[in-house]
Amino acid sequence: MRALRTRLLVALATVLLSTWAIGFAIQYVNVLERQGGEIDGMLRNIAEQILQSLPADIATAGQQQQFLLSGETVPAEGKFGALGFQAWEHGTGRRLMSSRPAPAHPMAPDFVDGFADATVAGVPWRVFAVSDADQRVQVQVGVPTSAIRAELMRWLGPTLLTALLLLFGIGVAIWLVIHWSLRPVLRVSESLATRAPLDLAPLPEHGLPNEFTPLVRSFNQLMARLAQALQHEREFIGEAAHELRTPLAALLTQAQVLQHASDQEEAGEALEHLIAGIERTSRLAQQLLDTARVESGGSAARAQDVDLAMIAGMVADEFELVALRSDQSIEVEGGHAPVHGDIDDLGILVRNLLDNALRHGGPGARVRLETWVEDEGHARMATLSVADNGPGITDGDYERVFERFYRAENGHRTQGIGMGLSLVERVVASHGGQLRCGVGLEGRGFGITIQLPASKGQR
Repeated sequence: MRALRTRLLVALATVLLSTWAIGFAIQYVNVLERQGGEIDGMLRNIAEQILQSLPADIATAGQQQQFLLSGETVPAEGKFGALGFQAWEHGTGRRLMSSRPAPAHPMAPDFVDGFADATVAGVPWRVFAVSDADQRVQVQVGVPTSAIRAELMRWLGPTLLTALLLLFGIGVAIWLVIHWSLRPVLRVSESLATRAPLDLAPLPEHGLPNEFTPLVRSFNQLMARLAQALQHEREFIGEAAHELRTPLAALLTQAQVLQHASDQEEAGEALEHLIAGIERTSRLAQQLLDTARVESGGSAARAQDVDLAMIAGMVADEFELVALRSDQSIEVEGGHAPVHGDIDDLGILVRNLLDNALRHGGPGARVRLETWVEDEGHARMATLSVADNGPGITDGDYERVFERFYRAENGHRTQGIGMGLSLVERVVASHGGQLRCGVGLEGRGFGITIQLPASKGQR
């Protein structure tokens, strides 16, 4: 917040100083021009007064070392103390008179009437020269340029100091206004700094500047999504712990039965139950790991061009032995279905669909995986269909089969844990696809169709 306040102060101060500097420069130029005009007017008046005050026989009376004007024509002492004048005879260049500040050499060496800027003995002068009607005598009146600047600074100095003090006062006022305006934002910052790590309550929007309200509102929306995600994680952990507790207890029970089996038949049966429990627990652990992978995000970064038909074939090969043990068959049909996605997540999707179909299809079931590409409006979609001819599910279960840990009832005793289709739904959502479910093969069973955007350029 201090950084924001500092940036605002610097920005406003820069604008203010720039405006003041431009204004002061313009004023300086104007004052300089006005001051120059006033000085030129004064030099002209003094020169004309001196010329009129000269005696008629000044050219023949000889050189005077000093000439003082009356009090009415002499400038106020101290204003232009360096003001000097000279009187020169035309033709001979003889100095007739001069004042003490005047140099020994002509201030207008070319003896041309009018204003001129000349350097005499290394000192720059502003000079006005005027001659009498007979062109016998020329009066030169001048003032050093340094004296003009000093006079200008005597005028500008207090003005500049006043302006700087005013700028300082305005700067302090701006800082106070910024500090006062940002107090609500500071309160929000302090509230965030002092709240508990898991406190995701929304920030107050009352009293905030209009410019900050959208930011706080967006932050509150983010906090709400985080709170929802945290709640889902808590529910997931609780449900996962419950689901793991049951098979682990069953494993312990079957291990104890196996340990205390009285005969080979009882031991074999206990071992069979123990292996089934281990498989179920392993499946649950794998699905929990798959869920963590999918929900961690990053599928877009891992995306590449893959073929759903290839993935379906590979997964079908993995489950071939599993299907044979229950006298089930797996059919893979269709053509290429190229998509741009995470091959591991898509593998999880197909694996859970096929596992769900085999487990719920029952002994002797037939499962078919089919892939193709079709047009959906202006988009091309890669489609994957997984269907079986098992007992299917009731109409009321279609809307709930994608809920986590929900197990639909069918005619077979299966050991499902209700996570497979929930995981499938999350993979489809992360790839920008859609899914629908319905009746499977031969007008019975269960079927699910997945549609994902086809890879660009694929036909």
